[in-house]
Amino acid sequence: MYSGISAFDLDHTILTVNSSYCFGAFLRKEKVLSSFSLYLCLFDYMRHKLWGLSIEKLHQNVFARLFKGSSKEFVERYVQQFLTQNLNKYLYQPVLQRLKQAQQEGQFIAIISSAPDFLVQPIANLLNVNAWQATEYSCDTDGHYSHLSQIVQGIDKADYTNALVKRLGLSVSALTVYSDSYLDLPVLKIAGKAIAVAPDAVLRRVCKKNNWEII
Repeated sequence: MYSGISAFDLDHTILTVNSSYCFGAFLRKEKVLSSFSLYLCLFDYMRHKLWGLSIEKLHQNVFARLFKGSSKEFVERYVQQFLTQNLNKYLYQPVLQRLKQAQQEGQFIAIISSAPDFLVQPIANLLNVNAWQATEYSCDTDGHYSHLSQIVQGIDKADYTNALVKRLGLSVSALTVYSDSYLDLPVLKIAGKAIAVAPDAVLRRVCKKNNWEII
């Protein structure tokens, strides 16, 4: 039986960067994507961070511009190259140490992320975690990306971790959640222990109000 559950956001939590943007930059460097397409996605990311563009609309725009119609096998081949060359330098060591410590303590480890599954799954495998949740890129019968079947948001992370708690026969008091963003407040609020990682301004205020740990 597991001693507890530790659930980690990926971008700006386990990693110091946004994995999707960095992968896009890698594809531009490899001349797979145009600079113009990447700049449009960066503009949408800034709209999301500064002007309230929803995470759902951000994902839809990025998918339509960069990946719709692409071969899953083709993308996954570049993901492998990208992670081999870059993953170690993107890992945020203070959080990585918490993850490893939780593993040593016999906890169930999950990555809960809104990043694409083609990035989250291989990172989860490399970090030897027990489970992962990510935005699902689905394919047509020819193996090309055709649509987004699920866009993971904060409430989805809360539902997922709640289901984990019940499946493992634990209580939410045994759940620790790590995130950098106020968008994850639905899952942070249900955790027995909420830990913010270099939090945004809104989450930082909530942390101070609730006396949550910040790293």
